Amino acid sequence: MTQEIKPDKEELEEARKIVEKALNEAKKELETKTKVKVSLGWTAKEFVINNMDGASGYAKYPNILDIEFNTTADKWQESLRASVFHEYAHVWDYEQRGRKWEKRWQYILGEALTQHFAKQNAEYESPWRTKHSREKVAEFWGELRDNEIEKDMEDVAPTGRDPVFINQGDGKYPNWLGYSLAYQIGKKLLKQHKLKDFPDLEKEDLIKAGNKLYNN
Repeated sequence: MTQEIKPDKEELEEARKIVEKALNEAKKELETKTKVKVSLGWTAKEFVINNMDGASGYAKYPNILDIEFNTTADKWQESLRASVFHEYAHVWDYEQRGRKWEKRWQYILGEALTQHFAKQNAEYESPWRTKHSREKVAEFWGELRDNEIEKDMEDVAPTGRDPVFINQGDGKYPNWLGYSLAYQIGKKLLKQHKLKDFPDLEKEDLIKAGNKLYNN
C-alpha cells in the first residue's frame, strides 16, 4: 500500500523557518509579555489552497497561533509569512486589551490592526483585504454601523467565525466583507493614529472613520 504523509520533513522544516523568522521580526515591533505558542500543520482544504495561496491561521486566546499550510500553492511561503504576522498581532491585541473582543466593533479594530501589521511586514497582498472595493463596502456600511457593530461577539461568532467576515458566500453579507471593511477603516485611522494605538480606540473612532469613507 502506497502512503503519503504531509508535510514531509523538508516541507515542515522550511515552514518552521518561515514561521520562526516572522515571529522574531514581529516581536521586535509588537512585544508580548506572554509566550506565544504555535501549532503548525498541513492543510488539504481546497479553499485555503485556491483562495488563500496555501496558508491560513487562527489566533486562540490568549496566546496560541494555529497555522496551516500547503506547499502546492505557488505563493505558500509568502502567504504563510503574512499569516504569522497577522495572527501574532491578534495575540498582541489580546494582551493589550486583557481579554478577547467583547463587541464586534472591537473585532473590526482588531482586524484593522492585524491586516496593516501584516501588510507592513510581509510582501504579500492578502486577497481578503482587497476583495471588496470601497464602493462595495459602502453599500453595507449603514446596516453594519446601525445594526451590527454593537453586537456581542459571543452571539455572532459562537464558533469563532464572524459571518460578516467569513461565510463562504452563503450569508447575508459577501464573503470577506469584514476584512475589506477593517482594512479600509484601518487605512483611514492610520492617518491620525499609530498601529500601537488601535487597542485603545473606541467605537466612535471607528464610526467616524467609516462615515468619512463611505458617506461621501
